[in-house]
Amino acid sequence: MEARLDVTIMSGVDDGTVFRITSEEGAAILPDGTWVVSIGRHDDNDICLINDTFVSRHHARIHCREDGLWLEDCGSTNGTYIETPIEDLQIDQIAPIAPGQLFRVGRTWICVKPAD
Repeated sequence: MEARLDVTIMSGVDDGTVFRITSEEGAAILPDGTWVVSIGRHDDNDICLINDTFVSRHHARIHCREDGLWLEDCGSTNGTYIETPIEDLQIDQIAPIAPGQLFRVGRTWICVKPAD
């Protein structure tokens, strides 16, 4: 069965842009069945944010696993942050995110959730 995610850009010049990513096309699938959505400025990413100069070429990845969504920073220069009620939490490895929870790469806020 095909899994689908809607990745919505929530700020910057690409505000409102929605990327529909599926497990069938447009995302790498790891040997354990996890599929990974890459985010960065380089055009080989699933989500290419060429207009944000604070985003690294290969900045972050979203892991879609049976136990939920996970966000990984890929050693970016400016960090990857998850929005929390108190303050934004910088992640340095991989962290769980809830569907609809906002996160930031560079200066771009992003929301990811399963597609309808």
